[in-house]
This record gives sequence, C-alpha cells and structure tokens, in this order.
Amino acid sequence: MGERQTRFDSSGSSPSARGWSQSTVHPSPHPRARIRHPSHGPRTRPTSPTQSRFTLSQDYRERLPLLLSRFIGYRAPGTLPPYDPLPFPPFSWLNHIPLKYEVWLFAFIGSLGGILVVEAICATNTVFRDVYKSPLTVTSFGAAAVLLYGVIESPLAQPRNHILGNLAGAIIGTAITRLFALNEEYRDLLENTSFHGNTFINGGLVVSVTLLVTLMLGIVHPPAGATALAAATDMHIVPLSWHYIPIVLASSLLIIGWALIINNLGRRRYPIYWWSPESTFVVPSADRARESDELASKTLEEGQLRRAEDGGRTAEGMLMERIEGEGT
Repeated sequence: MGERQTRFDSSGSSPSARGWSQSTVHPSPHPRARIRHPSHGPRTRPTSPTQSRFTLSQDYRERLPLLLSRFIGYRAPGTLPPYDPLPFPPFSWLNHIPLKYEVWLFAFIGSLGGILVVEAICATNTVFRDVYKSPLTVTSFGAAAVLLYGVIESPLAQPRNHILGNLAGAIIGTAITRLFALNEEYRDLLENTSFHGNTFINGGLVVSVTLLVTLMLGIVHPPAGATALAAATDMHIVPLSWHYIPIVLASSLLIIGWALIINNLGRRRYPIYWWSPESTFVVPSADRARESDELASKTLEEGQLRRAEDGGRTAEGMLMERIEGEGT
C-alpha cells in the first residue's frame, strides 16, 4: 500500500500549525488476517438496538486538544507504537534513547509517585486518617503499581480491571470478613499466636471468591486478591469494616490518575482501552473499525512496547476473531 499521512486533526488544519510533526505510516495487514474478495467488503459485528442506545456515532476525543486527548489514551487513527513524545524538551529528547531505557525511567518515576500519592491520603489530615483510622496504605497497591507503571499494555493493567477489580476485592473481602467477625474473638485471633480455624479459612475464602467473581465479570486484576486478603487478615484493616471500601476506591482512582499523566509523556500510551479492546461506546465505520482493531491487536500482542516492558504477550481472542471475521 502507498504511504499516507497520519491524521492528527479532524478539522483539516495542518499538523505543523498545532505544533506537531507529521509521520508516515505503512499499515500492513495482520499476518493472520485473511484476504477478502473486494465485493464482500469488511464485515462488522451487527449492533443490537439495546447496544446502539448506549453508543456514540463518533469518538469525541478527536475534538479535544491534542495535549489533552493524549492523556486519556487517545492517539490519532493510523498511528503505530512507539508514539511521538511530547514535542518539547525534555520529552522530545526521548527520541534519542532506546525505548527500554525510557520504560525503565518512567516505571521508576511512576511507581514512586503513585505510591507516595496513595500514602498521602492516609498520612495527612484527611477523613481516612482522622475518622477512619486507616493504615498508611493498602499494600496491594504495591502490586498495582507494578502493573500500571511497568507493564502498562497488559490487559490486566487497564482501567476497567484495575478499578473494578480492586473494588470487588474490597467489597467481597469486607462482606465475608464481617460474617466471621460475628465471633467477638476474631480480631484477637489475628495476632496469630496459635492456629485458629476462623482466620485460616477466611483468608483463603476471600481470595478464591474474589478470583471467581472477577473471572465471571471479566475484571481480573491480580492485586484484587491481595486487597481482599488484607480485609480478612490485616489487623489494622479488619477494624475498618465498610470504611475500607472508600479507601480502596480513592486509592485506585489516585494511582490511575497519576498513571494517565506519567505514562503518556513519552512514547508509550495508557490506557490502551478504557473498557474493552473492541469498539464499545463508539460505532465506527467498517474500514476504520478494522484498522483500529488491527492496530490494537499489534499493540497488545507484538509491539515494541510490550517487548521493552518484558511483560510477555497476551493473546486477545476477541480482536483476532473480529479481524478474521469470525467474531460475534
């Protein structure tokens, strides 16, 4: 296929007028994609009346200023990773260093800042410290920081899984522990001076139920298991009871807010998607839907960023089936 310019501005103004450089993209079909007869055209998934009621005809992030839209994970259709960094120093200098060094740098800065932000809401004069008597932090957010700043292209690190997964872990862990805490001696048993069946069973139960529920809902997030486990076995968190849930929710939102900033300064992009790899809230044209899915598939499976992060490759079955015309 011939070369074409990346579209940065849907209004028709030149990219240079907005302070952004032009880039040439050479789109290529996915190696597993099948070639269709031109008369058939690309097939798109039919939209049900119920679904169409909650979808938009256009991705309105296109209308936002580029300096704003990039920080919610939007990149112009047709652009491939690694993306252009912010077009001014020191971020523009990132083009002169290997991508893996950029990943290491921003992973360090991101995780440091993210944990400090989470600790700040529980270590300063806030309702969490002064009223709820919360601990310094919920330790499961250490694992969340590894995902959100280290392997940001993993499906497990996307906002839906992070926020809803941790929230589910907090709710399930607190609810089940409340039943065990009907035994007035439960808190004393957490000191672990001898074997006790209540704390022993509850610790395993909350994690297994959390995993089951998040698998069923499609919101698996590994730190959610630790979030639930803390609600059952941490002597500083068990007394919080239902107050534990807003602490987890606030911490989840803060750490992901910082991730939206730090992960979009350079050549990476976060999030890859907000809800699903497929087009969920926008009904694009057939050609554009196919192109977007192919680019998302490359980003999630075989992109340079995944290799630089050393996070492994996760097959996205929904994308591959849709690209091959077998999705439902």
